Amino acid sequence: MNLTTKGRYGLAAMCELASKNNSDPLSISQIAKNLNLSQRYLEQIFRQLKANDLVDSSRGVKGGYFLTKKPEEITAGEILEALEGKIVSTGCMGKNCTDVCDDPKTCLTRPLWNRIEEDVMHIINSTTLQDLVEKDE
Repeated sequence: MNLTTKGRYGLAAMCELASKNNSDPLSISQIAKNLNLSQRYLEQIFRQLKANDLVDSSRGVKGGYFLTKKPEEITAGEILEALEGKIVSTGCMGKNCTDVCDDPKTCLTRPLWNRIEEDVMHIINSTTLQDLVEKDE
């Protein structure tokens, strides 16, 4: 699975919000500074996160972004899918399986890739922002 910077930075930014969940909203400039990331790029990421109802924003002096749900209710899978689209860990499991394999029905390694896919998706979809923030402490 190859995640783009959009997925990696978005997940990091969401963890930043989760770690400050009970405080005032965070501005993109503050998140960018805290994570040493491009503010302009984070603006694009946050537009997608907001369009997927994972964050919301408030205006004003103390404005910024905040999570729409509790950190324990948002999974890494939700965030990555919002930013990356459908996540597939191996090429042969994607919709272009025949691009990788001549005959998927007789492929001897396909069961292995299926198991890897299931395990990866289980980990991503069962890991919450709260899990990530707690492991960071």
